[in-house]
Amino acid sequence: MKTIYLISTVILLTYCTSETNEKTAQEIIEIATGSAPANISSAATVLAADGSVLREGSNDWTCMPGTPPNENVNPMCVDQAWQEWLQAYINQEPYDSEAKGFGVSYMLQGDQAVDNNDPFNTDQSVGTWVQEGPHLMLLMPASLMSDLPRDPYAGGPYVMWENNEFVHMMVPLEVTERPN
Repeated sequence: MKTIYLISTVILLTYCTSETNEKTAQEIIEIATGSAPANISSAATVLAADGSVLREGSNDWTCMPGTPPNENVNPMCVDQAWQEWLQAYINQEPYDSEAKGFGVSYMLQGDQAVDNNDPFNTDQSVGTWVQEGPHLMLLMPASLMSDLPRDPYAGGPYVMWENNEFVHMMVPLEVTERPN
């Protein structure tokens, strides 16, 4: 009898655990919209990690919970310029910051650790790795970033991915700590 009870408990816990790992559309919308101030995110289009539309918006902003394999862990709300940048980045297509306009991205829930030098580096034993808490990301022509700091630990805004077409400015909203 104890064996049947134990097996039933394990099956129930497994079922409950697998169920809680799946997010509802509303939970994903809350994750995505929590990445920007409500005056932006409340009227933004919300995309799922796979790019499908969860909610149509009425402003020019798009919020998303993250992209695979980082679903629900690096949510952001981006303007139209950042939407273009993201498409180029995801597809590893050319992006000319000198020819594009200014852009703003909110990541008020923070981000995962990334190499500040190389956008496609996955080897944490090389590069300058940084994991930001709440921050903004700004797009502008690379030529306007020449006098900005490159060190993410110096305090204040800094340039990420210098000498790369995906260069942008990071604006931390709290102290940047080195990832463990």
